[in-house]
Amino acid sequence: MEILSILLMFLFAQNFQFVRQAEADLNGDGTSESITLTSTDELGNFTLKVGNFELKGNLGDTVDGFVIVDVDSSDPYREIGIHTPGPSDDDVFLMLWFNGREIRTMGILSRWPSFQGNGIVYVDDWMGFWIKREKYVLNKNSRLLDRVPQELYYVGVEATVKKSFPIYRSRNGLQSIANLREGSKILIFACDPQDTNYLNHWYLVKSESGLLGWAKLGNFMEKVQGLPWAD
Repeated sequence: MEILSILLMFLFAQNFQFVRQAEADLNGDGTSESITLTSTDELGNFTLKVGNFELKGNLGDTVDGFVIVDVDSSDPYREIGIHTPGPSDDDVFLMLWFNGREIRTMGILSRWPSFQGNGIVYVDDWMGFWIKREKYVLNKNSRLLDRVPQELYYVGVEATVKKSFPIYRSRNGLQSIANLREGSKILIFACDPQDTNYLNHWYLVKSESGLLGWAKLGNFMEKVQGLPWAD
């Protein structure tokens, strides 16, 4: 898949139209609320008004509007996502709900959310050459969006080895399984991105001969070609 196609998929996945004013029934009482968003400066300060209720907050960068979504169509609520594109398209959504008495926070979603309407939200993030998908589930008691942690994240990107490097039995890098042959095709199958330094992320790699082993990104990123790198 070309880089441009991937980025366009992100940008237009749900074709959000951000607004600063809207009318909507947010709490299912049959009456539409007047919703107004005012951003006061380029530092991310904002004021959200829902009827006679008000919430002030900060998203760290210029706020360009909000979108109304339905996280769970089985409950009476519709939710507000206040959006900032961030300094370099690092999109952030502050998720809010209104119960008729106050505006309450549900959580922050970074990058590109997809609301399924059944209490599940998928959030895609660009990891340099692959897409990391996170899952959030609406907690019906707290009405917070709880992240569902994964030990590994699916990558599914093919590459060609241009300089041999080893893959290991486990993520401690102690026991080598194989040295990948120059010119061979590999499938980068999954990633463990727990380290804050992306060069220390471990990737599960399938060799051309069908072997599975681990390699750290910093040890192989310059030894393969064909990865769709983009900022």
